[in-house]
Amino acid sequence: MRFWKNLSIWALGFLLTFHSCKEKDEQFPAVTIAQPSNGTTYQVYDTVRVSYSASDENELVSVIAQLLNQNQIPIGAQAIADLNGNFNSGTLELPITDKLTASGTYYVLVKAFDGTNEQRKFVQIYINALPKKRRAIYVASYNENDAQLWKIDSLFQVAEMWRSAGQDVLKLQVNSLDDKLSVAGRFSTRLATYQLASRTVLWEDQTFPVSQTERFLDLFGFENTLYTSLYDREVRAYSNNGALVMNRPTGDHRPETIYADATFLLVEMNLVGDNRHFIYVYNRATQALLWQTELPMDIVAICPLQQDEVLVFGNANGQSRVFHFDMRENSYWEPRQLPTGVVLTATKMNGLQFAISHSNGIYAYTYSPNYLNLIKAGNVYQDVCFDVDNGTLVAANGSMLEQLTINGQPIGALSLSDSIVSVDIHYTR
Repeated sequence: MRFWKNLSIWALGFLLTFHSCKEKDEQFPAVTIAQPSNGTTYQVYDTVRVSYSASDENELVSVIAQLLNQNQIPIGAQAIADLNGNFNSGTLELPITDKLTASGTYYVLVKAFDGTNEQRKFVQIYINALPKKRRAIYVASYNENDAQLWKIDSLFQVAEMWRSAGQDVLKLQVNSLDDKLSVAGRFSTRLATYQLASRTVLWEDQTFPVSQTERFLDLFGFENTLYTSLYDREVRAYSNNGALVMNRPTGDHRPETIYADATFLLVEMNLVGDNRHFIYVYNRATQALLWQTELPMDIVAICPLQQDEVLVFGNANGQSRVFHFDMRENSYWEPRQLPTGVVLTATKMNGLQFAISHSNGIYAYTYSPNYLNLIKAGNVYQDVCFDVDNGTLVAANGSMLEQLTINGQPIGALSLSDSIVSVDIHYTR
């Protein structure tokens, strides 16, 4: 009796094990990609149309397509197929919508899942970045009552009063990555960011309860972070949505000119009650102070030179000067003497070329070989910026906005109603 009982138990166990093995799905779905073919080239804003087929011996639970970068990180939303049974074929669309997508190799992924097993197939494609084109030039002009924000069209032909700022303006900054414009006032307590398309205020910060003396001393944008230096001895940074992400008191030093890149944050510091100026170097990500050094001049502009190095322009005792500053080594030297007079501002052009707005006019300075040339004499330009799309200079002379070649030849000019205080360019990216 015991024998037959044990035999029954053994047989039942065998049947259960056999059934379990039989039900286990070890076969992966089959996936093929008919289009696009390997090496197909697309432009930003194109749509990648993926023709595929997928099948499984039992059933398909999901089929999706997605674009991946070289690190296998998705760069857009996935497209999901409608399923019916164990076979599916068709076309899924993957639009390239991010205007900041860089040129390079990417992958089309089609992935099929049967509830247990997942099959992936890849096709390599190439995406060309959106060309960096000038969309408009934005200008702040100011009279004793209010600042006006102007929009100059991409052809430098039409000046349109974009809107009233409702405050004075020290400086404006255009964020082409996110199509925004920010303004800060010299005496106004308000920092405001506008959406360019709607002209509406996205966020603002009333940093002080009342206007008493100078408020903001500089405004600098890097990627989607906005940096400000405050007269009340404080450095602030704001995120893309206006959140305060840095709030650093600076003690007995007043922060003035600001510069940032992917690694470092540079802040000129003026010792209050003295005429000594320093550069403080921070780690941009952690905001930790790395080091500082005294620089024998009042800084008016900091321009990128090459990796971890900048050119610092300023004035000492009424004389213009330029220093080569190595941010990582915390050292500087003077690559050349500048002409008698003062520097108002400076901007980087192509390569190792810079435009210097000077009391003599505009100089073009080539760092290597070390060459300085007065390209526009006779006028004092309070602001100048370089248009990387057209390879031209946009310069403000009083209430006149001029477009010049890099050799100083005039291309066009527009007259505004009031004196111009700040100029910046809006690009496609």
